[in-house]
Amino acid sequence: NLKVIKTLDLSHNQLQGGIPASVGNLTWLESLDLSSNKLTGGVPESLLKLPSLRFLNLSSNSLSGKIPQGPKIRSFPAAAFTDNPGLCGTPL
Repeated sequence: NLKVIKTLDLSHNQLQGGIPASVGNLTWLESLDLSSNKLTGGVPESLLKLPSLRFLNLSSNSLSGKIPQGPKIRSFPAAAFTDNPGLCGTPL
């Protein structure tokens, strides 16, 4: 059952496409690293629903749009979102 996964590191895998909103269903997730891929689209608002998330790295992709706002997202450093030329908003 993937709902109980705590760490998901898919960095450096040449992944393409968007980050699925269903990532918000991984309620036990503590660490999500999707850095250094070819991901496009926006940062899903479903990330705001992850109560246990302590580490996030979406850097070095091709994400775009405004970063969703909320206390959870603001707890991550700007480095978690850097090197996504089309991405804007706090914490960048």
